[in-house]
Amino acid sequence: MTRYCVNSDGKHAGGLNVCAGCTRRFREALGSIGVDTPALLLIAARQAGTGDTDRTGVRSRSAHAPLLIREQAWELYCETEQLIRLAALQCGCPPATRRTAGIPELVRGILKDDKPLLTAPDAREWWRDITDTARKVNRMVDPPVTRVAFGACPFCEHGVVWGEPRANMGECRTCGAQVNRTYVADRLLDRLAHSEKKGTPKQLSRECARAGIRLPAATIRTWIHQKRLTPDQYGHVTLSSIVPLLRRRAG
Repeated sequence: MTRYCVNSDGKHAGGLNVCAGCTRRFREALGSIGVDTPALLLIAARQAGTGDTDRTGVRSRSAHAPLLIREQAWELYCETEQLIRLAALQCGCPPATRRTAGIPELVRGILKDDKPLLTAPDAREWWRDITDTARKVNRMVDPPVTRVAFGACPFCEHGVVWGEPRANMGECRTCGAQVNRTYVADRLLDRLAHSEKKGTPKQLSRECARAGIRLPAATIRTWIHQKRLTPDQYGHVTLSSIVPLLRRRAG
């Protein structure tokens, strides 16, 4: 009788309960778990951080992850070890009976013969648990880069251009256009340069934030103290008067 993939993609599964594509993803996920869990354990033990890598390799630098991250990392590590040990027992791997066997060793044993998992009646659950765990571990060890808003998109009406903090190019989430952040900033400053609004440093800071420009109120107060800005009798300055200073700071 022809077997079909338990992931309901309509593909033949051969002698297993998952198709060739799903089998490949399953093995890649297992391999990823074997590679990433040592770093996950280091994060949980406060011996590695979750930020940028250095020249010595993946997260081998001495750093302290925040307490919440460490607790989450330890909980995820324990869950992963339990899952992988059960999988290794299912596959009859000798290391699975040794409490000292680590996750990488257990993964290597499973990959030698993972057929007991992929032919089991609950193959779909094994597949889903392994791939989900691999994704969670990878996200903990290698979190996605924070993205910031550069400003309004010049090519569509309501789009906002987002990108990595230090990147030159960003992408509009509405129309998908690739936009240079300098062009976005120039358009924002041009708009502010024609504004007649005025207010306190705190009010102007909020106004700049609405336009996609981060300008702390403390910076505006410093400019006033340095007499680079001249407030009126109420302590208000015009929005347009700060544009030359913003351009100079950007340059």
